[in-house]
Amino acid sequence: MDGFILHGDKRADQTLVSNVFLDEYMPSANGEYVKIYLYLLRCLSSEQAKLSLTLIADRFDHTEGDILRALKYWEKMKLVKLEYSDSNSLAGIRLLNGGEPSQKAAAEKPAAPKPPAPETPELPPLSMEEQQQLLFICEQYLGKTLSSTEVSRITYFHDVLGFGPDLIEYLVEYCVSRRHKSLRYIESVALAWHKEGYTSVSEAKEHTTTYSKAYFSILKAFGITNRNPVDAEIFFMNQWIRDYGFSLELITEACSRTMAAIHQPSFEYADKILATWKKEKIVSLAEVKALDARHRSGKTGPENAASRKTMAPNRFHNFRERSYDFGELEKQLINH
Repeated sequence: MDGFILHGDKRADQTLVSNVFLDEYMPSANGEYVKIYLYLLRCLSSEQAKLSLTLIADRFDHTEGDILRALKYWEKMKLVKLEYSDSNSLAGIRLLNGGEPSQKAAAEKPAAPKPPAPETPELPPLSMEEQQQLLFICEQYLGKTLSSTEVSRITYFHDVLGFGPDLIEYLVEYCVSRRHKSLRYIESVALAWHKEGYTSVSEAKEHTTTYSKAYFSILKAFGITNRNPVDAEIFFMNQWIRDYGFSLELITEACSRTMAAIHQPSFEYADKILATWKKEKIVSLAEVKALDARHRSGKTGPENAASRKTMAPNRFHNFRERSYDFGELEKQLINH
């Protein structure tokens, strides 16, 4: 991964931590996030201003996603400013003073604007008791003790995505009920809900209920029963519903045609059918039938018939055709 520049008001040979940070920000922050922020201060006071997510992740034995979550948290707290390149990759981190850029930083050229993110509700920090209760419930669902990295992911749902404790509990319950206990999978679902703007359990339930019904209807059209969809199948189904915008009627029709053509369920084959319909701007089953009719007429139309009559000669047709009177030939054979 490409590196980024760390810049701000450079300190002396010591790493200085403001009392404002210690008094107002540190008590409510996740411990792993505090480590990352202190490490940025340390790097800024040294000659190591060129960093990367990979370098920081290796330093703390975390993933790059863990580091990025910490950075986004401090950006939300207005203690850092993340700068992005034209390709939307992280290009710089600017440390801010008291939530505002320093005078030196303000005089420099502003960074490329970051694409707008979904609006996140402002939630009060979790109390120690609330956080402990939430983590206890998550551990019960997941059937294990959470590591510090996993705790950071859970608190990220609240601190950055704006999920309340009840929504986080439902998120974990929903994923576990579908046999997914990976925090990476749970995070991907959380990000999808955040992108859709879900902020309450009722909104998430309506979403998951609607999609669950659609999933099982599609599986049934493939003749698949008595099991949940796997990740690869969910990817295709989400693409058909969200990206292509097809109705369930059209999707199940594509599944039926897949079964008729190759006699086995294939999400890849059905996707080719639906991609063709999307290209043709098909939005209803009636338009599918009209497209079928055009294809049939194109194969058996007068243009093709004429082309077959005027077929170019080949090695089987480059001789002079003869006409025979088969009745006369039969008489000659009898007389002989």
